Amino acid sequence: MKRQSGDQPGADCSVAWQLQNGRSRIQRDMAADGFKGDYPYAGVTIVAENRNQEDDSSASITVETVRDVFAEGVAFGVEDALRDSLLEAADIIRDKKLSGCSAAAIAFSGTHVWYAIAGNCRIYRIDSDGVDCIVHDQSAANEVSMSSDHPDYHKKIRELKWWLGSQATGKPVCGHARIKQDTTYVIFTAGGWTQFESSAVVAHRKGRKKTLAGWLSSLSRDMKLAYRRQGGALGAVSGMKNGSGSSIPWKSWVYLAAFLGLIGFLVFANPFSSQPQIEDKTDLFSSSSIEEIVQPILADTASGNDVSRKSGMFNTIADSMFLPEQETLEPAIPDITADLPLQIMQVGGSVSSLSPDSFYVNLNSEPDLQWENFAPGIYAIRGDTASFMLAVVVSSVYPGLEIIELDRIITVRENGVAESARWLSSLSPDSAAGTGVVVETRSSVAGGAEWIRNYPLFVNGNRADHSSEAGGFMGDSLPGLPSLRNTHCYRLVIVL
Repeated sequence: MKRQSGDQPGADCSVAWQLQNGRSRIQRDMAADGFKGDYPYAGVTIVAENRNQEDDSSASITVETVRDVFAEGVAFGVEDALRDSLLEAADIIRDKKLSGCSAAAIAFSGTHVWYAIAGNCRIYRIDSDGVDCIVHDQSAANEVSMSSDHPDYHKKIRELKWWLGSQATGKPVCGHARIKQDTTYVIFTAGGWTQFESSAVVAHRKGRKKTLAGWLSSLSRDMKLAYRRQGGALGAVSGMKNGSGSSIPWKSWVYLAAFLGLIGFLVFANPFSSQPQIEDKTDLFSSSSIEEIVQPILADTASGNDVSRKSGMFNTIADSMFLPEQETLEPAIPDITADLPLQIMQVGGSVSSLSPDSFYVNLNSEPDLQWENFAPGIYAIRGDTASFMLAVVVSSVYPGLEIIELDRIITVRENGVAESARWLSSLSPDSAAGTGVVVETRSSVAGGAEWIRNYPLFVNGNRADHSSEAGGFMGDSLPGLPSLRNTHCYRLVIVL
């Protein structure tokens, strides 16, 4: 058994592949391989299976050819590179007069995946909605929609009209999709997907602490590929980073501190004394919304039963947790009604279902990584109350997206193209790391230049409606920033 895995630096994807031999010594030869590219160069994983049981090198030639093409560096035209590399392998197989093979491959960069198959392999998408076969095999069984319980089914899935190395005219089936954090794309040779289809395998990646390679091993074990006659080759690309559950995020420390504070309150502050009722108001955008909290009455300091009297240190801790009797706090939820509706940009997806009373949504439905740089998330401005509060509302609509705080969001429009392009290209990586950029110009600002990768967010906006308006920024300023603070610019960006 052979397997490999790894993270793709600069992107939210992991890749893994695995070759599991079966129990038969006389079987169709299979191969699995891949390449983990450094962003913006695409990575790839590919599996292949010989068409006949003859001992030739068709499958190995195919995976090595595709791997080598991407190892040389593919940043643009990824789908074309994937298709051309498969056709190149087919030419080599014909020149060597080999029997040919079936193959499936997935290339990935950023939040995009490109896929291709030839012959009787399959590609599946696994996410919170379940398991879906997005590309079926090109076999006689699939062509006539033959049921898997048909007595000739396993014979018919080996009957192909075209495969890599075939003398007939044909080409791989190719496609493109977006990958999200909870999405995994899996490719199988026929020996793998027939078991995957017929077994009650729980395909979802439930444990994020398990690496993608570990998950593939579990999947292979659940399908019992090692005990099948043929075995199988499989590969996967996932939106979950390997080992994403192995470290403790900063929010966990906040929760831990809150938990310890609660323990201190229960031990030292006598919470079972009588307390007035706390009135909760949940209207987020009402200017009259006030969360009034009345603190409990302090215990009688003359009482020998007051546990906080056990030491001066405990007394100090307990006293610091309370305000004077009947003192009321300021309103807990600030009034942001003057900021509504907030200008936001949505990148990817269809028309937003967010309320127009709170959100003025502009849409970039077809982002292009050649000219833009982005990863899924809800980008808000650090310290901007309206921006952050509405980001929390958006996160309830898109629970799979993380809230990412930036120091500023700059909107570049037609009246500031030249100055903005010069300044953005010269900004230090440290300053760029906290900066989001939305471009709404008819002319190019960066032209896909490498420096846009320094920005966690560099996307196109609504050029048709806003290019004639003044640009600007919201958030913290920086020296030399060639625009002014402008409340009509974007303060929230959603990347789906």
